[in-house]
Amino acid sequence: MKQVGNKKFTGFRVFPTGVALVLSELAFWIVIGLVAYSIQKIAPNVQWERLNYWPLLLALPATVALFIVSYRIKSKWAKRLADEHLWPLTLPFWKPRLLGWKFVLWRMALAFAVFGVMDLKVGARLREVKSEGVDIMLALDVSNSMEAEDLGMSRLNLGKRTIERLVGQLDGDRVGLVVFAGEAYVQCPITTDYGAVKLFLDQVTTGLVPVQGTAVGRALEVCQEGFDAESPASKMIVILTDGENHEDDAVDMASKIAKASVEIHTIGMGTTNGAPIPLYDRYGRPNGFKSDQNGQPIVTALDEATLIQIAEAGQGTFIRAGQGLVNLNPILDAMRAMNQQEVATLSYTDYARLFQYFLLVTLFLLCIESLVGTSLRRAKSFVQPVKS
Repeated sequence: MKQVGNKKFTGFRVFPTGVALVLSELAFWIVIGLVAYSIQKIAPNVQWERLNYWPLLLALPATVALFIVSYRIKSKWAKRLADEHLWPLTLPFWKPRLLGWKFVLWRMALAFAVFGVMDLKVGARLREVKSEGVDIMLALDVSNSMEAEDLGMSRLNLGKRTIERLVGQLDGDRVGLVVFAGEAYVQCPITTDYGAVKLFLDQVTTGLVPVQGTAVGRALEVCQEGFDAESPASKMIVILTDGENHEDDAVDMASKIAKASVEIHTIGMGTTNGAPIPLYDRYGRPNGFKSDQNGQPIVTALDEATLIQIAEAGQGTFIRAGQGLVNLNPILDAMRAMNQQEVATLSYTDYARLFQYFLLVTLFLLCIESLVGTSLRRAKSFVQPVKS
């Protein structure tokens, strides 16, 4: 007499497997986001050599969706092959649940391969390097009126995005950052380390300068002091402000600075119709608008006339910000027309590349994935005799 041996068989679990994969994918991106943010804040010398390859990362969530669909199709095929209670006999060595683990290993290997292609590099040391370009000081208004949202977003956020775009267009030029309200301070000294400039820019808020107001003249003065007096490079100042409530003679200061062969360009952040100044609670939630003594909302508008006069006195151009975008072509054209001088500066130039470590991890994960089996082979001896 013969009997079929008992063998535990775990079948397909489509829904739990799909949920687990989706949650793990979300966790992966949260971890990646936190790591990227931390590196940006504490290690500006860490860079991606081929950051333009980032769209390859979009393949990762796509593979999760494709696997879940294929896993569901395989479940249907198995059910067509035989009833579930007969699977231990027809497919005794098949382990569908391991398909999920094999996919996780393969997907992580793909992620590390993409990171390897993007080529992470770490600045090893500072060296003096030669570059050709112009010296630019950017002055950003951080007064409370820059919180107004008449440009599709807050004036301050659009100003920060505009500076990021401008810095992204530079190549060999030196740039510095000044923040101002009722007083002005150097936020980032003039440098060719654009990563450092963006790092300092991230810290800019309307509460950064405690003295309120719009001292454009003082901002121009601090920008001029921020230039390297011994540098032969052409010099430019770009002011991003709504210009309202100016507290000094900015036009006169612009004329004095222009005599030192420094061009001054102004970007008007706001509209002539204006907008109320929003208030926020300590959690960053909207909490009404700033009001006057009569309880009426204070409307802040662009002082376009003054900014035009400053640009004319500084032999530069005036640009009015549009809805969510600032046209930088006039400033870029002015830079190209300037004399490009060779200057020396300190910057990270020697980098240690880490792509090989990502590729090693990729190979390791693929090896582990190949060892996880989900064999369909039939057992040679699955029926055992029973002693009478």
